[in-house]
Order: sequence, then structure tokens, then C-alpha cells
Amino acid sequence: MEPLFEAKATINQQLTSYNIYRLSTEKYRAALMPDDEGFNSTEAPTELIVEKKDGMWYTEDKGHNKLASTLGAEIDVFNYGYGDLLGRIEVG
Repeated sequence: MEPLFEAKATINQQLTSYNIYRLSTEKYRAALMPDDEGFNSTEAPTELIVEKKDGMWYTEDKGHNKLASTLGAEIDVFNYGYGDLLGRIEVG
């Protein structure tokens, strides 16, 4: 399965990249991408399942909800476009 896109999040003050895969309409898998040397030195989870429930993004384990919110915002931008996101935060 090909990833939909690459999402980025800051974890422990280090920019970290995840490949995002769609599992269902509101459920996605985020897989940590290795850095240029083939590994990632952050303490970031290697894989997460993020799901949108009642307009909020969560992880299955409920342990990385801040990361889920960041990745979820990028998923929303991918799915609905920048115009919709800017409209929701009342920019422009």
C-alpha cells in the first residue's frame, strides 16, 4: 500500500516525519520514516493508529493524543484542502 502523504511533527524538539496511510474514512496509520542515516533518534512511536471521533483526533492507545492532533490536522488539510482549514480557523 502506498502512503497518501508525508506528515511532519516535532517530537522532543526534533522534526519527525511519518508516512500516512488510510485505513478507513476516519482512521489512518502513521508509520515513522527513517532519517537520512536510516534510523530515527527521537523517542517517537514507530507506528500509530489515529482516528477522528466527534471532531477530535485520538490514538488507539490514548497515549499520544498531542501527536494525534498534529497528524490529524495534517490529514484534515490533505483531505479538505488549505482553504477549508483556513476558513475554520477564521483566517483571511
